[in-house]
Amino acid sequence: MKQITALLFFVISFGVNAQSFEGTLVYSMDFEVSPKMANMGLTKEVLMAKMAEDHSWSDTIKITYKQGFYRQQSSSVFETKIIYRSDSNMLYTFQTGEASDICTVTDVSKDLEFKMTGKIPSVMLLDSIVDYKDYKLKVVEVKWKSGRYYYLFSENHFKTSPEDYKGHTYDGFYEYLKLSKAYPIVIVKEAGGVMTVTMSLEYFTKEKVNPEIFEIPILVEDEELFVSPMGKMMRIKE
Repeated sequence: MKQITALLFFVISFGVNAQSFEGTLVYSMDFEVSPKMANMGLTKEVLMAKMAEDHSWSDTIKITYKQGFYRQQSSSVFETKIIYRSDSNMLYTFQTGEASDICTVTDVSKDLEFKMTGKIPSVMLLDSIVDYKDYKLKVVEVKWKSGRYYYLFSENHFKTSPEDYKGHTYDGFYEYLKLSKAYPIVIVKEAGGVMTVTMSLEYFTKEKVNPEIFEIPILVEDEELFVSPMGKMMRIKE
């Protein structure tokens, strides 16, 4: 009887892991500013020119997933790399340039606004169906006082197990995955009625991902660095 139970567990576990997407989703980036911002002279054109000048705009974001780990990379000159590891439940943010020896470590077990106000965001599956390319997308809204995210997904594409990201409270990601059981195809981020940023899937590659891309260098404390609302800054050991 124990052998049969063990076999059933193996078959079920294999089935769950087999359907989880492993690979890279590549998103194009765009944004719009609110009429209030535009009336103040901060139009999209002005902001784009400023970001082009200081090389801070990324028109492409790549996110590579592998069963509870992900790595996000931007396309700007000062490339930002973000790695999430479920075994530590931390986000590790790296960038090139003068700060290339610094890593910001963020504990994602708590929502940022919750830490500031004590209020958790609401997470809701909306009735909307959105057509995007060949996809029929459902919509999950994550709503904070300071803004909201809309995660758009397809039940039949880029499936994953929510339990791989169980501690990822930050950005409402785990709560979103519990409803969708799939990685998002479009993400819309509304920041306090000031700006709306949209990430839209352009293409993807399904592949066996080398776990080495999620490795974190040795990090050490440095009293000269400070703790920001986004996380603790640490020095990368040479």
